Amino acid sequence: MKSILRRITALALCAVLLCSTALASDALGGKIYGYTLDICDDTTLTREVMWSSSRSDLRTENYVTYKPSDSISPVVSFGSSIPDKQTVTSMAKALEKNGRRVLSGINGDYFVMATGDPLGIVITDGVLRSSASYLHAIGFNADGSAVIGTPNLSLMADFKGQSLKIADINKIRTNTGFYLFTDDFGNTTKNTQKGVDVILAPNTPGDQLKIGGTVSCTVEQVIEASGATAIPDGKFIMSISNKSGEWLQETIRSLQVGDTVDINISSEDTRWNNVQHAVGAMYWILKDGKVDTSISDGASAPRTAVGVKPDGSVVFYTIDGRQSGLSVGATIQMVAQRLQELGCENAVLLDGGGSTTLVSTYPDFGTSSTINSPSEGTPRSVSNAIFLLSNLSPTGTAGSLYVTPKSLTLLPGATTQCVASAMDTGWYPMDTLPGDVTWSSADNAVSASGLFTAPAAPGVYQVSAESGGVTGSTNINVLQADAIYVTNEATGKNVSTLSLSPGQKVNLSAAASCKTIDLTGEDECFAWTADPAIGTITSDGLFTAGSNTASGKIKVASGSYAVTISVSVTAPAKYTLLSDFEGSDPGFSAQNATLSLNDTQVRYGSQSLQVAYQNDAKLTASRTLTQADRYVSLWVYGDGSGSILSAAFSYEDGTPVTQSLATLNFTGWKQVSAAVPEGAVSFDGLSLSASQKGTLWLDQVVLSNENTWDTTAPTVSLSVSGTSATAKITDNLQGGLAADRMTLKVDGQPVPFQWDAASGTLSATLSGLGKSSHQVTVTAADTCGNLARDSVTLSGASSNPFADMTNHWARTYTARLSELGIISGITSGDVTNFYPNRNITRGDFALMAANWLGLDLNAYASVSLPYTDTKDIPSWDLNAVKALYELGIMQGSRANDGTLRANARASITRAEAMTILGRMTEKGYPQAALSAFSDAAAVPSWAKEHVATLVGMEVVGGSNGKLRPSSPVTRAEVAKMLFTLW
Repeated sequence: MKSILRRITALALCAVLLCSTALASDALGGKIYGYTLDICDDTTLTREVMWSSSRSDLRTENYVTYKPSDSISPVVSFGSSIPDKQTVTSMAKALEKNGRRVLSGINGDYFVMATGDPLGIVITDGVLRSSASYLHAIGFNADGSAVIGTPNLSLMADFKGQSLKIADINKIRTNTGFYLFTDDFGNTTKNTQKGVDVILAPNTPGDQLKIGGTVSCTVEQVIEASGATAIPDGKFIMSISNKSGEWLQETIRSLQVGDTVDINISSEDTRWNNVQHAVGAMYWILKDGKVDTSISDGASAPRTAVGVKPDGSVVFYTIDGRQSGLSVGATIQMVAQRLQELGCENAVLLDGGGSTTLVSTYPDFGTSSTINSPSEGTPRSVSNAIFLLSNLSPTGTAGSLYVTPKSLTLLPGATTQCVASAMDTGWYPMDTLPGDVTWSSADNAVSASGLFTAPAAPGVYQVSAESGGVTGSTNINVLQADAIYVTNEATGKNVSTLSLSPGQKVNLSAAASCKTIDLTGEDECFAWTADPAIGTITSDGLFTAGSNTASGKIKVASGSYAVTISVSVTAPAKYTLLSDFEGSDPGFSAQNATLSLNDTQVRYGSQSLQVAYQNDAKLTASRTLTQADRYVSLWVYGDGSGSILSAAFSYEDGTPVTQSLATLNFTGWKQVSAAVPEGAVSFDGLSLSASQKGTLWLDQVVLSNENTWDTTAPTVSLSVSGTSATAKITDNLQGGLAADRMTLKVDGQPVPFQWDAASGTLSATLSGLGKSSHQVTVTAADTCGNLARDSVTLSGASSNPFADMTNHWARTYTARLSELGIISGITSGDVTNFYPNRNITRGDFALMAANWLGLDLNAYASVSLPYTDTKDIPSWDLNAVKALYELGIMQGSRANDGTLRANARASITRAEAMTILGRMTEKGYPQAALSAFSDAAAVPSWAKEHVATLVGMEVVGGSNGKLRPSSPVTRAEVAKMLFTLW
């Protein structure tokens, strides 16, 4: 549809437009758009666009109506010969080249696609160029009046006292009967089979074949032809195939040079004697005012027809088809009914489909152009065409104004520039206007410069112009939209949904249509609104997404019709750390509460904040809020007291306000959050509303733009080359990493490093490595405390104090652990052994773990143990057991009698060892899925968290797809775990 509308816009046609079914066509549907344009005296060009309810699509017709007069002449044209196919446009250009002004033209008769042979009659300038005695035809007299009928020509050749019927004139010869060829057929007869050809010369040079006339000829030559015979200029060839009847062949062979042959052409309908131009028509679809329903109707298609009204007016009619959104075409009976509606009494159908073409010359154009939209995209080459030519010459005297709006179909509020050009009294365009132009319209809708602004009420509005005493007008239609299309101007694509980031801008534009007809409309024609939660939109469609995650609608309306665009604004999660309680400063001051950093109840990292409160208490902090700080979130280890924990804020004027975080009716860790009140400018801390004493623990206090908690750990990829260590560290959230939440350690000891946030690269130079083996590890925590790490083992020549470790797989681990005093062996004489394959006892495991932690064991000598078997703890393990008990790392086990025992001399299981190592590890590492191990179900519930953490850290990997949680762990396995855990 757009190509048609652009064409109309470019040619600036004046129009009469309606968007209602008040002027409905019973044949084609409700009229929604149209124009009628004077192109000469009593000659108009009309376009109508109908809406077919049954097809839910358009039908577009173009037709020219003229009343016979001296001002115009209808003519028939064909190419260089009867079978020579050309486009209607090419034929029009040939006429214009000869100095004729083509007012309009349509394609003519059906024809044989392969040969170009027209099926019916062809008459030009009163001469019969091609015949078909049985088909209908449309003919035109010298005065422009039309004749519709069936010529039923009698074609006779009289010679030697005989009168023989001629089958056809200038048609491809068949195997039956005589054929007559003239030079209108081309250079040769185009025969492909043997036959007899007789060359005839008119006795009166230049004599031509006409209906109601006789041409007397003399035989110049009789030829036994094997194929095509050349046709001499101005002469005829009478031809018969050797496959025709023998008597007919012998009759024509009897002709001798010099014999006389008279060609007689007549019709019982003597009206055809005076016809100057004619073409055949296969179907007579409207006869004496009645539609011929006996004709096979056919599918909807492009159609061409000619109708004649009772007053003699003639309609050259076309309807486009096979183009959804432009025109679906019509059946034969629809066309007949439509011409009946247009006032025709008789009508014939010409060729259609891809042949349907209508050309015309607009008043302000010097040459013709194609008006309709041929179904094949471009006009098809056809056998012949009918044209309407002007007989008038330019006069140079202004006769009227041709008023053209730039756009014909407008939305309320839209504008279009009107232009007036002068036409002389011969309907030729003039270069200049006869004077200044004065514009006028109802409702004062047009300015002094001709700018028309569509009123709010839909309807047809006339715009008039006057210049030098001559006038003209046009009608502009203002339509109510029934469809609106929204386009993203950056992509040029229509949008119905938008997914945006906070602050992202999208320049939207809207276009509207009525029954798929595009309507002109500027920004001012549409009303744009947006839900406040998703952002703002300007009057010209510039949308700016809000700063927070939200969903909602953009609405664009024209009049009573509107569409909505679903919008989702997704703010990348952003967290700002207030405190992770990993340092020495809790970040809060307390009222009615005692604060202490604690490592027994920890959710992330290695410390939390223990709060021992008495009745109502306050934890004061001060943080200026940004626009992105919409929620405060933290982890709370509840005490089941029922006390209420709230977040405290202040408005700009200092007025305080609180938001409840949680009621402490739970125990264990729970993530809680509260929305920042609208308008609050600072976070002032936490408050407890309590009627009793209590203790709770806090961890990982953050501000965020979303009420979510990030559970995705960073990624760390470490490489070591010589003394150069480099780690690439990334996080799923922008700004989630910081150097103060990273560590680089060699054998558990911190090493200085540099952090390049732009490239996400941690780098360091390692010193003092010597020849020993080392474990180099980089860890990173994001804002929410999620931990990630990567380690590289540097194999070196660590001294080996153990005689039984020389060729053992764990030598690298035991050698380095021994160098650092973390493990020791058993000396007998001069030989020290580690006994790597022995199951380690619980007491010895405690000693290794305590040494790995770097604890001063003497500091724990006074700790009192609750174990009933304390006296059985080996002396060398005792202080280590005390230390791990005091730190909550090692808790003992219950005997059958309910007593708590250390079982220091018993072997420790893998599950117990991993639980103790897990308690020694910072909290926040991702936990692996244990389902990958065939014996995962055997892991005790109290050990699952720690086992999953160590597997996720790749400290433990299992063996042959099993974890063996109940099996004892060997001394060598413990050495590897401790070395890998660094």
